Amino acid sequence: MHNPMNNEISIWNGYPVHGDIKELDRIIESESLITLDKDDVVNVLSTEGESYVTSGVNADLGEAFNEAVNALPCKVDKVDELLIDFRFGNRQPEMSGLSSITDTLSEVNPDINIMWGISSDESLGDSYKVALVASVKV
Repeated sequence: MHNPMNNEISIWNGYPVHGDIKELDRIIESESLITLDKDDVVNVLSTEGESYVTSGVNADLGEAFNEAVNALPCKVDKVDELLIDFRFGNRQPEMSGLSSITDTLSEVNPDINIMWGISSDESLGDSYKVALVASVKV
């Protein structure tokens, strides 16, 4: 299922962002195994270019990630900074699955700066949610 990008621009902490800015609050407020904080989000948003927030939900972590990437208005090779928030319900993701995603991104775009975190969200059940915060070259 492809969720088209919400192209509405909202302001989050003074930064213009395309997409669902409530995801940014969820990222910094969640109890995490690997924590992303407000500074991490601000580092991505403060980069020159356009900022986007997308997400995908799927029982397969890779598919959830693909949904989030496909909702971006550009290809990954145009992204300078990328923050990835992996969320899981009942099933914690395998580290090998997470590293294969970040390795693939680095192959597609060797200049990309990736930060990521993992948090638990019981409401997901057996699914995974991947939220992306991306700064894109204009």
